[in-house]
Amino acid sequence: MTELKFCLLDAIKTPLVNKFYDKHNARGRATKADQVWVAYHGLDIVAACRVQNKAGFLFLSTLYVDAVWRGKKVASQLLTTLIAEQKGTVFTFAYENLIDFYLVNGFNYTLTLPNSLQSLFEVYAHRNIVAMHFTCDTAPS
Repeated sequence: MTELKFCLLDAIKTPLVNKFYDKHNARGRATKADQVWVAYHGLDIVAACRVQNKAGFLFLSTLYVDAVWRGKKVASQLLTTLIAEQKGTVFTFAYENLIDFYLVNGFNYTLTLPNSLQSLFEVYAHRNIVAMHFTCDTAPS
């Protein structure tokens, strides 16, 4: 079996990740302004996520793993790869059923969001989400 490759997708390849999201009915669309991180198995994208700049704050969204690859730590490896390349705090809105996943991967609950993210959180709050963040001090040991 070919090993997985985790990398930042070139902006010109953004349509590939949107096809991946569409194929799996994942919410969200990547733009060329996003950092799009993917896991490849051979030539196939098997997981992806986006890091967006929201008014100067990093925001992780649309983390999705193909069902065939779930339970194999692909999402954790993708997070580890992208976090290693970030400076500052990375925020995300985690669905309640994924809180433990994010905690295990070094994220903590966020009590106060920057204004630009607070307004975004209010738009999505009906989805049973929790604001979380990752900083260098919270990396799992």
